[in-house]
Amino acid sequence: MRKTLTESDILIVGLARDCERVISSEIQKITDAFSSAKSVKWLIIESDSSDCTVDVLNSMSKKLSLHYLSLGKLKEQLNKRTERIAECRNRYVEEIRRNNDYALIDFVVVADLDGVNCNLTSESVMSCWQMEEDWDACFANQSEAYFDIWALRHESWSPNDCWRVYNFLVQLGINNMDAKNMSIYSKMIKIQESVKPIKVRSAFGGLGVYKKSLFEKSNYSGLTADGCEVCEHVTFHETLHDEGHSLYINPKLINCGWNEHNKNIKLTAKAKMLFKYYERQLLEKFMS
Repeated sequence: MRKTLTESDILIVGLARDCERVISSEIQKITDAFSSAKSVKWLIIESDSSDCTVDVLNSMSKKLSLHYLSLGKLKEQLNKRTERIAECRNRYVEEIRRNNDYALIDFVVVADLDGVNCNLTSESVMSCWQMEEDWDACFANQSEAYFDIWALRHESWSPNDCWRVYNFLVQLGINNMDAKNMSIYSKMIKIQESVKPIKVRSAFGGLGVYKKSLFEKSNYSGLTADGCEVCEHVTFHETLHDEGHSLYINPKLINCGWNEHNKNIKLTAKAKMLFKYYERQLLEKFMS
C-alpha cells in the first residue's frame, strides 16, 4: 500500500554544474511543489562548475534542509559527459543506501535543475498519489511537446536509442535535419493530460518520483560495454523494469512547456516552411 504524500518523507536529489543564476529559484519552486509532504530534504551533487554554484548551494544549505557534495573537477578524470553524469548520480545512490539521514525516506525525487521544472505545481505533484496504477516510479510530462526522447524507451513510441538511430540515418546519406526529424523530433509528441498513464521501460522528462527501495536495486551507467555514450537514466531504469517494477509517464505531472530541448520542433517546422516557400518562388520564376 502506497503512503499518501502527506504521510511521506521525501528526498529530492539532483545534479548541479554552472547553474548559479537559476538553481536558487529552481530549488524553491520544486520545494514548494512538494510542500504537502510530511518532510522534504535535499541532496545535490555538484561537479565541474566554473561559476559560483557552490557558493549559492552553501548559502541555501543554511536556509533549507539541503545538503550538497562537491566532487570537484571530474572532467580531468572522466572525458565523456555521460560518464561524469553517471558518476554524480551514483554518488547520491550511495548516500541513499548508506547515510542514516535518509533511512526513513519513503520516496526519492530526481529533479533536473536547469529550468525544466519551472511550471511544476503542488497539484501536478499530488496527481502522482492520485493515480490508480500501482507505480514504482513515475515521470514528468510537458504541456507542449514531450522532450526527453533519449531517456525514453517504449516498445511502440521509442524502442531504441534515438541518437544511434540518427547516426545510422546520417551514415546512409540522409541530411542532418531530416535525420533528426525522423529519429528525434517526430517523437516529441504532445501528451494530453487527460490520457491514462503510459507504461514505459524508461523515461525521465526532467523529474522522476521513485519509491526509495528502487535505489537499492540499480546503478547508473553512462557508457555501453564498448565505451559509447548512453543516457544514464536508461541503464538505471531497464534494470528495474527487468526485475518487474512498474514505471509510468504521468500525463498530469506537468513540469514545463516549451524549453531548450523541444523548441527545435518549432524551429524545424519554420525552416521547412521557409524552404518550401522559397522553393515555390524559384519554381515560379523559372516557369515564367
